[in-house]
Amino acid sequence: MAPDTDACDRILAAADKAPGVFMLAENAHYWPEVEIAREAIAEGAIGEIVTARVQLFFPPMAQYYGGENPWRMNLQAAGGGLSIDTGSHYIRPLRMWMGEIEEVVAAMEHPFPGMEGESLARALFRFTSGQVASFDLLLTNGAIAPQDIFRITGTEGEITIAAGVTLYNAENRRGRKLREDVPQGYMVSYQGQIADFAKAVLNGEPPAATAEFSLGELRTALAMERSARTRRWEKVWD
Repeated sequence: MAPDTDACDRILAAADKAPGVFMLAENAHYWPEVEIAREAIAEGAIGEIVTARVQLFFPPMAQYYGGENPWRMNLQAAGGGLSIDTGSHYIRPLRMWMGEIEEVVAAMEHPFPGMEGESLARALFRFTSGQVASFDLLLTNGAIAPQDIFRITGTEGEITIAAGVTLYNAENRRGRKLREDVPQGYMVSYQGQIADFAKAVLNGEPPAATAEFSLGELRTALAMERSARTRRWEKVWD
């Protein structure tokens, strides 16, 4: 919504007074693989969640980092580095699966040439449930090995998300792909996002997530930045 909570408060106050629908376009909320995993978790496919992991090491793709002066390289334009920009799309799924994040501890570095904000972020998130997830982002020009972007570990198995959603449990020890009958992929998430907004405008249906809910991603990223400076656990909502 904005790079700081004061600006978000002003935007939300203005939206309350204005006619029409105000929705934060967080497409990760409509990412098919994320929703498939959420359904499997709710059905008890891996038991109770124990922990989860995000690992996204990625190259500077031209559509996001191209041009003479890509705004993501500029600290003022981007509002920060990977955590506040790219990070939001990977923090949201964790919150959908595990609930609210209470505190974080993080380290940040600047290995990518020319990027003013952090291009490496490594963090632990502790949720209000007491569960802990790890969160690793890296922008790199180097070769990247195959990776599971998400790994959700439960008392009875695991779910991984990379090329599709794979379930591992007692009945599927070698892994079984879930819901291959439906369109999947990150870009498909934008279709769900637009459809949800259209329903809100045309039918008055509430969006899948309120604009206020998106403050969780911003506050988590800001807490990560504070933790990188203080080298301590930092509260997300204080």
